[in-house]
Amino acid sequence: MTSIPVGSGRRPRVLVAGGGVAALEVLLALREHGPTSFHTTLLSPDDRFRYRPLSAYAGLAPDASRTVDLARFAAAAGAGLVCDRLATLDAEAQVARTAHGGAIAFDAMVLATGAIQGEGLPGAITLGAPGDETALAMLVERVRAGTVDRAAVVVPSGVAWSLPAYELALLLQHAAPDGRTAVVVVTREARPMEMAGREFSDAVTALLDRRGIAVTTSTAPDSFDEGRLWLPLEGAPEVDAVVALARPHGPSLPGLPCDDRGFVVVDARGRVPGLARVWAVGDVAAHPVKQGGFAVLQADVAAGDVADRLALTGHAPRPSVPPVLRAALLDGTGTLYLRTERVDGTLRTTVSDGPLWWPPTKIAGGRLPSWLAAFDAHGAGDAGGPAALLGAGGA
Repeated sequence: MTSIPVGSGRRPRVLVAGGGVAALEVLLALREHGPTSFHTTLLSPDDRFRYRPLSAYAGLAPDASRTVDLARFAAAAGAGLVCDRLATLDAEAQVARTAHGGAIAFDAMVLATGAIQGEGLPGAITLGAPGDETALAMLVERVRAGTVDRAAVVVPSGVAWSLPAYELALLLQHAAPDGRTAVVVVTREARPMEMAGREFSDAVTALLDRRGIAVTTSTAPDSFDEGRLWLPLEGAPEVDAVVALARPHGPSLPGLPCDDRGFVVVDARGRVPGLARVWAVGDVAAHPVKQGGFAVLQADVAAGDVADRLALTGHAPRPSVPPVLRAALLDGTGTLYLRTERVDGTLRTTVSDGPLWWPPTKIAGGRLPSWLAAFDAHGAGDAGGPAALLGAGGA
């Protein structure tokens, strides 16, 4: 392993770009190497972190939202905060430039800026899109009033992590009085959640069957228009409402190798090929799985690799992101917990009605859930709570 030399007598400068779960996980992981090991800066477009894993469901699931002051969080994690948006990156000069003209020098940079959520299907409500929140809330009210006979949830092409579609379908069906709303999922997948393996898919399919939710597979609708869901070869069935998952694409940052959808190309440790000082994690990286728990794993591996490459540890090169997926699927009456990992080349899934990880948060794993638990216990006004949890030497 070749380390990256830095100037004698100063701490390596690490810049983390982003204000979401992956970025905060990187900060907490870096701090485990000692609160004075790095000169760390968080570059975020917002001064607040909003933990909203269920907010997209418009009240169909219990509200687990939290809002955290990023300046306080960064200070507790031993980092500084710059509230601005990343505009360009000059990896050779080791300088990031911001939307407002600032320049931040770095010895290592971790990109965790997330994906851009595009329209899922023309004419449909896009799940999680800020401009469609009111429309989804109105749909939920109509479902609860029993005035929606048939609703469709669509998984468009380009979406690998389709679990929110099945979760939304279950929650909508449960919200309808006396089963008055028939819910169907239309997906381009050959079977529900096929990317997670046969056992995971079978567990989701069995739950959908028990709840009476139909699934139309291997189909990508063209649009929703005038009360009809237009399917390429199957006509245009009448539906009262359609909700589609967002179709993500990357920011296509200048100076970085990106795939044809704008996501930053990375290797198994989050390194950007050809750029020894740049890593990318979370939804901005060219991984097919855009899921919070997987982003947490990526953040942990990349943060450790940054420390190794800056010669702050004596570790051998760390393993790549472990092939583990953890998902909590809400159905309106309870939660189905699923954990999938690769064993001897085969995906094996554990399914349980009880938690398979702790704390049993929607976004599984990592250091952030424990930090947020301390934040809740001590209150937003008590900086000593979360800071005390981080302690003098680590999270």
